[in-house]
Amino acid sequence: MPQDNLHMTALEITHSLTAPEIEELVEQVRPGLPSITDYTYAHRARVVKPSLSYDAQAFALSFLPAAGEPCTADPSRKPEDDEFTYHHLRRDLYALTSATGVKVASRYVVPSAHLTVGRFIKTSDTETAEGKVDHARMQELVNTVDEINEWLKAEFWPVDGKGIKAGGEWIVGEGKGLDSRHGALWYGFLFPNS
Repeated sequence: MPQDNLHMTALEITHSLTAPEIEELVEQVRPGLPSITDYTYAHRARVVKPSLSYDAQAFALSFLPAAGEPCTADPSRKPEDDEFTYHHLRRDLYALTSATGVKVASRYVVPSAHLTVGRFIKTSDTETAEGKVDHARMQELVNTVDEINEWLKAEFWPVDGKGIKAGGEWIVGEGKGLDSRHGALWYGFLFPNS
């Protein structure tokens, strides 16, 4: 399970709006927030098999929806409990939010279960002084990601007959439901005034 200071966004309602526009949306969705944030108490999606991935923007620790693997986090969980997946959770959160009258306008519509762990800020780490791709640096990056993924697979992926090591699975909203946050975000951190 991710540490308390790590957060996975289950649904982003909007982005790139002014503070007054955000406040208007918050007030509109507020009556529906308890049913949205408490949804995971009765709808227990689980993700497993962490792996490191990256794109031109960032690195992320990504998870896959569980598919009946033995559950260490909750030994009472049965394989059929995984029939409700992270993708179902995202679909339902979208529907619950839309039912408040708020139009969901996320930046990314693909339902990815991931934790952003780092962002590329400068291109100098992967480019030459002339602004071209530095193939040697990119190969180092790819090799490092491959090594980390081999370690993650060996340490945290399910193995037949054994449970999943702590950190290798996560029941979304486990023990506390979902957080509702608003305000300006910058590289995964919420500014304190929000």
